[in-house]
Amino acid sequence: MGRVPRRALLAAIVLMALVLAGCGIKDEPTGAVDPFPTSAIDAAGEAVAVTAEPVRIVSADPGATAILRDLGLGDVTTEATTSTVAAAAADPLTALVVVPLSLDAAALQQLRASTGAPVFRYGADPLAEAPAIVTQLGVSVGRGPQAATIAKAMTSGLDALAERLAGEPRVRTLIEGAGFIGYGPGSSAGMDVAAAGGENVLAMDQPIDIAALPGLQIDAWVSLQPGGSSLTSLQRFPELTDVPAVAESRIISMPRGGFPIDAALPGALQALADDLHAAPLTAG
Repeated sequence: MGRVPRRALLAAIVLMALVLAGCGIKDEPTGAVDPFPTSAIDAAGEAVAVTAEPVRIVSADPGATAILRDLGLGDVTTEATTSTVAAAAADPLTALVVVPLSLDAAALQQLRASTGAPVFRYGADPLAEAPAIVTQLGVSVGRGPQAATIAKAMTSGLDALAERLAGEPRVRTLIEGAGFIGYGPGSSAGMDVAAAGGENVLAMDQPIDIAALPGLQIDAWVSLQPGGSSLTSLQRFPELTDVPAVAESRIISMPRGGFPIDAALPGALQALADDLHAAPLTAG
């Protein structure tokens, strides 16, 4: 499908879905209105059309899978991973395939070659667009008003968090994962940390230089699981003795891929904000 102006269409369709969610849809004399065919805008800004009620949806994104279940489509949704989604989508009954926005170009090309079903890329960059993409996913499967209700609650939660953090200082945070790799603000975890009031001490993803850490004024250490460091493992490095996050046992675990974009996202970010702001702040 052709690329369309992303923000304008997202705003228009989200507004319409919210109106429908608040007012309801009037039945036609012969029964409920059939929402199909549908047209939605995915996270990549591309139009995605579904012609009829899906009998099989393949989802390789945990957040999207949770939203589809919330919309009552769990029975027709098949979970996959980014490595198995092409095989799962090859089933001729597949009506829609949902993949993370971060899926690389080669894997996306392989997927599209394996299925005739439309592909919906799911994600939010910036994270504030999470409610909009939830609504768009709902529109694509004929559940726009129901998805808009979920999105409205998400927006309320995210707005409340942003209002709370507006008066609090940012917390200098290191994000670390398996192989002692540090993650920058553009990673999924980096966006979550920023939304929760953290200030990333790294500008990009990179191997961590232990000798440089004492000079970074790290107040909180986010350890991505599986594979991230524990307090015990960090305490084995003499160089880290005076790093505030280690000295004050401020090691926070979170999922390696960040939090799923689903109805629980605002609560997860609120809990992360609580953990981050429990860290002692370095003067200056």
